[in-house]
Amino acid sequence: MLFSLFREILLQADGGGGGPEIVPLMDQLRRTCTTSYALLFATNSLITTCTSCCSAPDTIGLFGDLFRLGIVPSVLTCNILLKFAAESGDSEIVVSAYDQIKLFGLTLDAHSLGLITRSLFREKKADKAFQVWAEMIEMGVKPDINAYSSFIAGLCDCGKIDLAYAILQEISREGVQVEPMAYNMVMDGLSKEMRLQEVEMLLEDKTRQGFTPDIYGYSYLIRSYGKAGNLLKVLDHYEAMVSHGFETNCHIASYLLQCFTKLGMTSEVTEHFQKLRDSGLNVDGVLYNIAIYAYCKLGNMDEAVKLLREMKAEGLTPDRIHYTCVIKGYCLKGDVPNARQAFEVMLKANVKPDVVTYNILASGFCKNGLVTEVFHLLDHMADQGLEPNSLTYGIIIDGFCRSDNLSEAEVLFNIVEEKGIDHIEVLYSSMVCGYLHSGWTDHAYMLFLRVAKQGKFVDHFSCSKLMNDLCRDGNAQGASTVCSMMLENNVIPDVISYSKLISAYCQTGDMHNACLWFHDMVQRGLSVDVIVYTVLMNGYCKVGQMEEACKLFDQMINLGIKPDVIAYTVLLDGHLKEYLQRCWQGVSKERRIYLLRAKQNMLLSSMKKMEIEPDVPFYTVLIDGQCKADFLEEARGRFDELLQKGLTPDQYVYTALISGYCSQGEIEKAQDLFEEMVDRGIKPDVLTFSVLNQKTLRERQYQ
Repeated sequence: MLFSLFREILLQADGGGGGPEIVPLMDQLRRTCTTSYALLFATNSLITTCTSCCSAPDTIGLFGDLFRLGIVPSVLTCNILLKFAAESGDSEIVVSAYDQIKLFGLTLDAHSLGLITRSLFREKKADKAFQVWAEMIEMGVKPDINAYSSFIAGLCDCGKIDLAYAILQEISREGVQVEPMAYNMVMDGLSKEMRLQEVEMLLEDKTRQGFTPDIYGYSYLIRSYGKAGNLLKVLDHYEAMVSHGFETNCHIASYLLQCFTKLGMTSEVTEHFQKLRDSGLNVDGVLYNIAIYAYCKLGNMDEAVKLLREMKAEGLTPDRIHYTCVIKGYCLKGDVPNARQAFEVMLKANVKPDVVTYNILASGFCKNGLVTEVFHLLDHMADQGLEPNSLTYGIIIDGFCRSDNLSEAEVLFNIVEEKGIDHIEVLYSSMVCGYLHSGWTDHAYMLFLRVAKQGKFVDHFSCSKLMNDLCRDGNAQGASTVCSMMLENNVIPDVISYSKLISAYCQTGDMHNACLWFHDMVQRGLSVDVIVYTVLMNGYCKVGQMEEACKLFDQMINLGIKPDVIAYTVLLDGHLKEYLQRCWQGVSKERRIYLLRAKQNMLLSSMKKMEIEPDVPFYTVLIDGQCKADFLEEARGRFDELLQKGLTPDQYVYTALISGYCSQGEIEKAQDLFEEMVDRGIKPDVLTFSVLNQKTLRERQYQ
């Protein structure tokens, strides 16, 4: 009777009959069965049969109906259901099955836990997976090695490295074992976040847990320390890996060579490449590319091409990257014919160049003034179905300008601008820099303004260069306009650009605008250094506002910015000019001399305290001031002090002292100093001759 009933249930299930027919039959079986084992066996067989002929939702529904009849499925049956739901590829169905099981208060095991969480991790639902994990642990489920390992791996796949790391640390402290794969995945995730000390600690912990070191941990550390440019750590872990009996592979070898490349140790790249090849390592295309790049950078194109041929002989097919590298190497050497030949070999090998390849070749043509070849190259790109981008045109325009082909650059610029192109700002930036390179600052400025009116903007470098050149040409207002437009576009000029703008206004005596830009610079949080302060101080000194210059000097020191000898020279020169100005204002000579000496001594004392040594320009201003104040002996003493310090006086120092002697009528001393100057090989300038000749002429007229 039981066998017939059981057979009927399975036939109904196998025919896809579903619930209405099966549930009454199972109810009848439940009432007929004398042992729970027979009922559990029937339930297990029924659910197993449904997994092959029914949908997952229908099977879950039947599972619920059975429980409502009072049939309590075993853990094995629950896992069959969960596995079937997981195979549907829809984590929502798996969670639905889990919710049914949880609703009925059924007990699950570690295998159940793995089935549910893996399904959720596949769809990157890490938070839900963690929630299920926590619930099942609270329900009394004890994860095994596979469950822990699978869960940690799933968290890593979903980017939850911190959580995976925390769980691994916790279970490690509790003495719970996991698979080596779990350690490796956490180490991989941490290394990608450059948390390398933690990776090293995990590697040690893994060893303490009794696992034999494998190549993966070392690989992660070598890769990441290589990216960071920490060669010592790379070599340490590389040697440790070798000492444990692991042979290097192409991946690890490439990490090592890339570290050398990053640090600019090009010769070491070629040296280690030879060692790797001699060791019997089957070098792959990546390693060949790194070595070819190194030889190209060293200018050794013979070896680079030799490696390209060797690749072919080894059965490896050079790709676009290898050929492009060789083309770039030739272009860097200015060897355009061989660059063109390498390009033709690339085409014959049916390796299709990309825009990068064309850009490199175009740049090489431009730098060598090969205008016609550049336009032929653009046509070739079109024939290959490639559209030149804004960078292509920008490189060509920049190359034309640098090779003094400005007219060709303008022609191409006008054609492309009229045609229209994405990211045309690159083109505008190249043309602005092209004009500046050719010395056409006004043209660059007009183009900048025109572009700005169109709502577009050139790049940061072009703006900075334009600002600097406008300042150099004395167009402070133009530079100010560029700076304002940069700020409107949320582009902050650097300290150098601000300094030059402030200096340009100081040169014209416009201290109001100079101060406005100085305060703007400070408010934007830029690091104001001694150069900026010195520029502004010099501006105040030139317009005779020594009080403001001294305030700035004190402010600089209070902010912890140490003045340099140039700052002291500027103030010293300012005080000298103030001395001369007071002469014209009718201030008595005694009063003027007293004030000048006081200021000079104060600055000398401050320099000594700051441990700043005077240089030749400082001595020049100091000696000139002492001569003008009729302190010739002190001036001569400073001159001798300059010589004792091993400094070499220039024509300006000599001229200042010669002028002092002449003003006091000591013509012989002035002439002796002049002869000493000539004997030292220092060429007198026009001012030196003028000072000496005028005084000699006056003496003769007097006599």
